[in-house]
Amino acid sequence: MSSLLPLKPTPRTASDRDLEPRLVGFEDESAEQILSAVTSTTARRILNQIYTEPMTVSDIATEIDSSVQNVSYHLDRLRDAELVEVIETWYSEQGREMDVYAPTNSALVLFAGAERTTPSLTTALRRVFSAVGIVGVVSAIVHVRWSVLTPSPSSRSVELPIQQPDPTMWEMLVTFGTGPGGFVLGVGVFLILFFFVAWYWRTYRPARSHTQSM
Repeated sequence: MSSLLPLKPTPRTASDRDLEPRLVGFEDESAEQILSAVTSTTARRILNQIYTEPMTVSDIATEIDSSVQNVSYHLDRLRDAELVEVIETWYSEQGREMDVYAPTNSALVLFAGAERTTPSLTTALRRVFSAVGIVGVVSAIVHVRWSVLTPSPSSRSVELPIQQPDPTMWEMLVTFGTGPGGFVLGVGVFLILFFFVAWYWRTYRPARSHTQSM
């Protein structure tokens, strides 16, 4: 009867199972449990062993020269931390079931500093506002220089200039918007927004979605 049971078929590796790496920040809720599970040297050796090849408890114990009870204890902790899982069941020649353990991800990465893995939207917006401010200053300088270099109609007349009322705010904005200063401001803001939107859709959203799926 025991010969009819599957013994040790070739286990699927991490690449065969199409796993993705797991990124865990030190401030994530799962970080403390993961660090606690891998504190022991034995636990780290077990984890390293099953990343090399999925194995049963007895095979792991043989490879790292430890007891089956000790390996089982650490595997339970690693399972609680969602670092390993049972992917299939083998049978001994006596028909006894043996769970095969494998990692839950292709790689485990613990990191400090979220910006190194996930772009910061707040930082990007701060840079956008800074760039808009710089463009605004440059456009104001261009407008002033253009106003100085452009002769006014009254300077061509031999008659005494007639006192003109001060321009309203709206007239000043129209003059600025229709001049080279307004052109520089408009083009600058358009380019800044264009690059921000491109960054948001091509970099921030994919990175954010990937991080949330971990």
